[in-house]
Amino acid sequence: MDRMEFMALESSKKAEILNQLIDEGKSQKEAMAAIGVSLKDLMMTQVFFSKTEGRFAANAVGGFSNFHTDSTGEAAK
Repeated sequence: MDRMEFMALESSKKAEILNQLIDEGKSQKEAMAAIGVSLKDLMMTQVFFSKTEGRFAANAVGGFSNFHTDSTGEAAK
């Protein structure tokens, strides 16, 4: 699987594929290199590596939230 195919997948599927590589004995960096993705790529798609578990996990929340609704800079400080 190349990077473009990987990036088109759902986050949970991305984590599953990376974990399969971990199960084959690859390290975190080796698994990412095998597909050609960077840490930045994974962060953008809400896939993270848990050092305590030694596994990749997909965040259940998609995208990011902006809790600051006033983007004009007019809000009281």
